[in-house]
Amino acid sequence: MVPRLSLSNQRKIQKERRKGKGRNETARHLKVSVNTVSKYSHTLIVTDRPRVVNHKPQSHLYPNKTLKNVQLAIKNKTYSSAIQLKRDLKLPGSDRSFQRFLKANKIESRAHPIKLNIWGCVGVGFKSNLFITEENINGRIYTDALINGLTNAQMDPPLDTRVLLSDNAGWHKNKTELPRIELANISHTFLPPLSSDLNPIEHVWAMLTTKLYENFEVYDTIDSLRKAIVRCWKSIPQESIDNIVLSYGDRLLECYSHEGKMTKY
Repeated sequence: MVPRLSLSNQRKIQKERRKGKGRNETARHLKVSVNTVSKYSHTLIVTDRPRVVNHKPQSHLYPNKTLKNVQLAIKNKTYSSAIQLKRDLKLPGSDRSFQRFLKANKIESRAHPIKLNIWGCVGVGFKSNLFITEENINGRIYTDALINGLTNAQMDPPLDTRVLLSDNAGWHKNKTELPRIELANISHTFLPPLSSDLNPIEHVWAMLTTKLYENFEVYDTIDSLRKAIVRCWKSIPQESIDNIVLSYGDRLLECYSHEGKMTKY
């Protein structure tokens, strides 16, 4: 039976183990059995002493002037997250204390930077308008973008003679939304997992990214980034898109000949 050790001895075992010492070496050093070392190496130390945590914001770190600067920055939307705001204003203290300061003053802040989700569709002689949103894409949003982007577009040959190729993302195969796609007369097929490189749109996204940052541009606001994305999307030549789509058969054969491994594409 493994004896029960005091809290101080438990901590000694864990301290020795964190140093990288083995069980036998720790047992010899502390003069206990190997089984005792094994038991207390990863055991959570529980004490009867309540842990006191002070969640009050450190008011001396953030005077009233800081509060006004924070409110002004949020009003002007000159930051992408609370952490970036703290660094831009060169405020002292930890990130967590600053977040408590915002919460205590009832200031809403974003925990993470804003991101833009983009949907677009391409084909031979066809390029849809972009759908850009700050929301996380789900089945409903994807289906709305798909139907509006394809049914309102002018294309030749018409939509009912084309097949929409999608990857294996969950919202593409949302069972509750698939009937809406079928009602819109959109033929839909899916690539299997881990095969997104075969989808021509991935190459178009690469072209869009290259155009977006070809001169090392830095976009300070979401609106400027959104406008740049739309501008670069419209500047992609339709001829380049046609070549990418028409080479789909060659890429399939190349992938098959390489047994699914990396190809020249």
